[in-house]
Amino acid sequence: MSIEYGTVDITRTFAAPAAAVFSAWSQQAAQEAWGDPGPDWQMRFERFRFTVGESDLCRFGPRGGPVYLNENRYLQILPEKRIVYASLLREGDALTFAGTVVVTFEAVPDGTRMRLVEQGAYFDGRDRAEDHLAGWQAMLKAMDHYLRQQARAA
Repeated sequence: MSIEYGTVDITRTFAAPAAAVFSAWSQQAAQEAWGDPGPDWQMRFERFRFTVGESDLCRFGPRGGPVYLNENRYLQILPEKRIVYASLLREGDALTFAGTVVVTFEAVPDGTRMRLVEQGAYFDGRDRAEDHLAGWQAMLKAMDHYLRQQARAA
């Protein structure tokens, strides 16, 4: 049994107002669009309650492979400013990650600067900060695409 501690820290500027970037986090349909891991994976929310004290529950994984359960409990939500949540990730009955995620939003001349900091414990070699970094980078790239599509549709 082992525990690795790590931090993922990503800052990204989106060509969208803070309200739109915040909305991409606060709406289930938006998270389903940009959080979808890809064509060879499945993802579904069993519960989506973006409210302080409530939680989201999402199952995802590669088709025919392991199923992961992600639970996020919201600790603070300041619209267009900050989101803080506790996060757990399980593979079957095994806890693979436990930590916190803080997302901040700052209006800048060319849109919104968003910073995501995930700090946590990765258990028993089943998960690593590097894997989370790669996952977040892919999802934020997808979020950028989603925000651009939303802007064109408006």
